[in-house]
Amino acid sequence: MVNKRKQFSLNKLKKYSFLLFLTSFTLLSQSNDSYFFKGNINLNNNGIDWIPLFSRDKPTLISNFSFGKDRFSVNPLIRYDLEGFQMWGIDIYWNYRFIEKNKFTFDFGAFLPGVFTQKVNVTEVKLPKSILQPWSAAMFNPNITFLLNKKISLKVSYYQGFPLKRVNTDMYDKVRMFFLSPILSGFNLNDNLILNWIPQIYSIELDNDPTGFFAAQTISLTHKSFPFSVSSVMNKPIYFGGLSGKKFDWNIALNYSFELFFEKKSISN
Repeated sequence: MVNKRKQFSLNKLKKYSFLLFLTSFTLLSQSNDSYFFKGNINLNNNGIDWIPLFSRDKPTLISNFSFGKDRFSVNPLIRYDLEGFQMWGIDIYWNYRFIEKNKFTFDFGAFLPGVFTQKVNVTEVKLPKSILQPWSAAMFNPNITFLLNKKISLKVSYYQGFPLKRVNTDMYDKVRMFFLSPILSGFNLNDNLILNWIPQIYSIELDNDPTGFFAAQTISLTHKSFPFSVSSVMNKPIYFGGLSGKKFDWNIALNYSFELFFEKKSISN
């Protein structure tokens, strides 16, 4: 019984992975277009997710990819526990840039679907005390970005989420989040080392519980001649509201990044 439940969680995630690759393959099957494929593979000690309040509290591998052309992209985010190399979450994020001026960008995104496993306590005698259960949700996300200069921009993001299927009473009915993120990138420490810094102020509201407010930052150090970089995420609550978590959380990670561009041409008869 235990193995069946664990296998169910794993199979659920594999199905969404297949959906991702099928969609991406369909996107790339068009002709006479230029495309990009880029990604970042993050090996870290603490499993902090894209919402910095939530962490796995164990070493994880987080892979973030982007397939697309022009203003449209499909962006899978896949997370693994290094212990047993088990997948614990996959988000398929779709994004389209509606407005792209010199210093202003408006884009709209959607997590559809977003799937992650949640540890659920079990009271049945014949089962383990806790199991991993997959939660499936959707989330809509408009973003506005102001470019102040080549190295400094300000991004404002709103997220509205809801479950696609309720599997237990612990699942939320709705979630609202707001992120304010200055982005400082491409600062040269010397001829080779580049510093990027993204501080954040954000809020999370689950159902009708009090809203929590948090501060986070991501710092990365890259070398011009290598695809590897070192990064760290830090998170500290300002006010927990109806949420809970650590008073201070952080991780350190080794990243591998790549970016490819190619053109798909039709074969003439």
